[in-house]
Amino acid sequence: MIKEELIKRSPIRILEQTLHGGLGPGHLGVFVSKKGVGKTACLVHFATDHLLRGQKVVHISFSDDPHHIANWYKQVYEEVAAAYQLESANLIFDELLPDRLILHFKNNGSDLSAVQKSLDIYVKQGGFTPKMIIVDGTHFVEKEPASLLEWQNLAKAFDTQIWFSATLPANAGSAAEFIKPFMEYFSVVIELNAQPDHIQLRLLKDQDALSCEKLRLRLDPKSLLISNRRV
Repeated sequence: MIKEELIKRSPIRILEQTLHGGLGPGHLGVFVSKKGVGKTACLVHFATDHLLRGQKVVHISFSDDPHHIANWYKQVYEEVAAAYQLESANLIFDELLPDRLILHFKNNGSDLSAVQKSLDIYVKQGGFTPKMIIVDGTHFVEKEPASLLEWQNLAKAFDTQIWFSATLPANAGSAAEFIKPFMEYFSVVIELNAQPDHIQLRLLKDQDALSCEKLRLRLDPKSLLISNRRV
């Protein structure tokens, strides 16, 4: 399969259609689940789809080091390439790398000044304009909901969409209950719900819609790919 056909058939198109075009610049979205269910895999698959379409991505991590994150991208890309029998897969992967920027910070997202400074350097001075920013490893248990307003302002300032991962504490109730204090700041909220043979993606919030459509997507626990079928 050639790259253009892979992009057209990607299950990310289903997500965008369900969200009536996607998250959009200036907005925040979040994948929420228990630890180890697949939030980072979803974010990386989502980001890889953007890279394949020639769009720049910034991946901000407050937990894993850049080398570990880079390995995530390589693993997910190789699974995508194998699942869709992508032609010239190694060459295409090398072409994606200049459009991906991985940044690592150690402050758990509590202080945005270092993030802002780094983005100013790469975006305003270096001309690296991301269509998507991934924020992984934020400790929402320690976070004040109003602090997300700074991230909203950042998304608007850089005219980009920002996707987070949020980990449910072991003693938490439902994902909807846990994320409720932060809900007003997120335009899209997606829960990852582990089932015996797959991980179901469930839409908890879709912009200002009064009710959410069923999200006909799942995460394959073996390949770590988002799919609308068994890959």
